[in-house]
Amino acid sequence: MGRVCVGCAFSRAGALAALAAAISGCPEGQVCEEDLRAQVLDERATIELADATLEVEVARSQVERERGWKHRRCDLEGLLLIPEMTGDAAGDATIWGCGLTLAVDLYWLRDGEVVALVDDLEPCAEPCAACPIVGEGIVADAVLEVPRGAIAAGVGDPVVGLEGLLVAPP
Repeated sequence: MGRVCVGCAFSRAGALAALAAAISGCPEGQVCEEDLRAQVLDERATIELADATLEVEVARSQVERERGWKHRRCDLEGLLLIPEMTGDAAGDATIWGCGLTLAVDLYWLRDGEVVALVDDLEPCAEPCAACPIVGEGIVADAVLEVPRGAIAAGVGDPVVGLEGLLVAPP
């Protein structure tokens, strides 16, 4: 799956631009310039959902989940938000579009399958007080956030690759 480039800027630097484009996922001749406020997570994983194989960033801590893709423009393939677990119980996983740069589709995952989804969560400008919250009352092992229309999955579809991700790393 190709990467989505939302904040591409024209670059005239020839070979350097082509290299940067290959790294960022932007069309040749354009470079994706990340907002300084954007979070880019180091932990990554491969998961499969529907007909898609995704390289996702993994957000485990409360701060990582709250920041999510806020202000992100580059390399937006997938973000897996893992809520706090209470004992062996899955967590509450509410989401909002505050500070997003593009619309996203959300998939709530539990026991290896999609249990709920929201198509087309639109970005909401800061301050965030007026942003709608989605997913209230849904209990999930994780929430997958992808750019709108990136994959076509439905409730009941299996998810492969979550097994080792749902436990805290050592």
